[in-house]
Amino acid sequence: MPAPQRVSTPELVAAIRSIAERDGLDAVTMSAVAASVGVRAPSLYKRAANRHELLRLAADDAATELGEEISAIAAASDEPRDVLAGAARALRALAARSPNITTLLFCAPAPLATPSPETIAPLMTMLLDTVRRISPDDPLSSARTLTAWAYGFSTMEQNGGFRQGGDVDTAFEHGLEIVLRGIGA
Repeated sequence: MPAPQRVSTPELVAAIRSIAERDGLDAVTMSAVAASVGVRAPSLYKRAANRHELLRLAADDAATELGEEISAIAAASDEPRDVLAGAARALRALAARSPNITTLLFCAPAPLATPSPETIAPLMTMLLDTVRRISPDDPLSSARTLTAWAYGFSTMEQNGGFRQGGDVDTAFEHGLEIVLRGIGA
């Protein structure tokens, strides 16, 4: 009897992300992911107990990806405003590349499908520490405002919500400037 095929975590995550982006989050099932990576569904239970844990693998991957991008921005600039602007742009870019997976960062279908606390913590710490440098009195509210605005804008953009004409990139930069000005006030 041949040994079962082994699937690396990056291969598994790539399959989950591919299915989610192509067919939607509801299409991410144990059987769909197993078929995509060429194994039987029961073999996935070594990595995830259910579909929400599969989604968490993808959410963790997206949170790590975003965190790495923001870390690179922070390493390149000592100016907190530049880092926050870069973080908003990085979130927008992630939402453009992976709109369904980005949803898991903020609106997952179940708590088990959100990024794990240990994965999201470094990203949140970096964001809060940066915001604290320009808004020391209430960094959490300021970080939430920036994140909610950037995610909301990105979601509307991905869903075709901007139908009034005009340049969406210019609108994003204008809105970002207003939010950053408000955070720094």
